[in-house]
Amino acid sequence: MLARRPLLAAVALLAATGAQAEQSGPNFVGLGVGVVPVYQGSDDYRTLPVPMINYHSGNFFITPRAGLPAMGLKTSLAKDLDAGVFVGLGLGRKSSDSDRLKGLDDIDFHGAYGAYVEWAPGPYSLGMAYKQAARSGYGGSLELRASYLAWRSESSSLRFGVSTEWANKDQMQTWYGVTSSQAAKSRAGLKEYSASSGFKSVALFSTWSYRFTPSWSAVTTVGVSSLVGDVRDSPLVERNTNVFGNVGVIYAF
Repeated sequence: MLARRPLLAAVALLAATGAQAEQSGPNFVGLGVGVVPVYQGSDDYRTLPVPMINYHSGNFFITPRAGLPAMGLKTSLAKDLDAGVFVGLGLGRKSSDSDRLKGLDDIDFHGAYGAYVEWAPGPYSLGMAYKQAARSGYGGSLELRASYLAWRSESSSLRFGVSTEWANKDQMQTWYGVTSSQAAKSRAGLKEYSASSGFKSVALFSTWSYRFTPSWSAVTTVGVSSLVGDVRDSPLVERNTNVFGNVGVIYAF
């Protein structure tokens, strides 16, 4: 059984890619191109390479978690029920990425660690994962996710999913808060804003895969995410809803 974990804010599409490993074998490597918002709630989008890797050997795995390929250990708690821990990396944000951010502090590329539980009976998958930034003040988040393998043939498959993310005060403040000093330096004239913990977003996504040969497959993910709760009041939020997508090729072995 596969471990799956997306990050909505930039590379959520990674998890849906990993969910297709069962279509073309338990292990694969590949590369894709993703289009995502600079940050959730931004009017600006960016294109970035998406590394795709899914490797399992006994209890050890390397698979998309914490936003980028992560490594960890898992164990089986019961039939179709897995739990594990992982370490990985988290993406950052530069003030130069968007006019809205100019004058604010950068969010650095950083390490992350966490734990997850996943139940995957048949075509269904239900998961819960907590990710903590390995950098003081960057905070952590909890994601709840469900997906369903709606259709499968000899060469292709289609999966639909839904997820929601809760973030603690530190993470909310890092990404959506504006301190008094930042407000004073903001070129966009942002007002001071103190972000609180709570549910941050909900998302819907679908992933289609097509197998060209027993080893090679194409994978496409499209989705939409929407901010919820108090975070929508942040002066950094330009739009409440963003779309995201990815297309890539993987080699199974």
